[in-house]
Amino acid sequence: MPFLIRVAVLNDEPAVSALLLKSYTALLKSAYDAATLAKALPLITRARPELLSSGSYYLAETEDGQLVGAGGWTKASPTGRGETENNGNIRHFGTDPEFTGQGIGRLLMQRCFSDAKSHGLSELNCYSTLNGERFYRACGFESIERVLVLLPGDVEFPSIRMTCPL
Repeated sequence: MPFLIRVAVLNDEPAVSALLLKSYTALLKSAYDAATLAKALPLITRARPELLSSGSYYLAETEDGQLVGAGGWTKASPTGRGETENNGNIRHFGTDPEFTGQGIGRLLMQRCFSDAKSHGLSELNCYSTLNGERFYRACGFESIERVLVLLPGDVEFPSIRMTCPL
């Protein structure tokens, strides 16, 4: 099935939030305990207006317009650490659980790589979920270390810091 990739806009916020909730609720339960998810899901399943309006956050849709994937990149790090002139950061990837394994994440990542290169970046970093590490490795990322990402309200979310040369 062919998928269309387009740039997100602010009006996509409800649909992206619904996608992230569906994706993360289903896909993260195999890697995180219920207590961690109860605290983290309300924080990580909301679309970020600053990403939607960045011009570098993308949506994957079916030919009939169904939203099945989202993800993008920014120059700014979500943690505010590790920023350099030549690197960027992969941000808020998610795929509809009914559409995993169909190349949606890879299409979104290819768009991120292409656009980040055209903006002069030579490296992309990310904070992967524990079960997302395999996907990012398949896209060329290398795992650096396990970290606890501090979410709002002092919620600690186990993640894997990764990097990929462009």
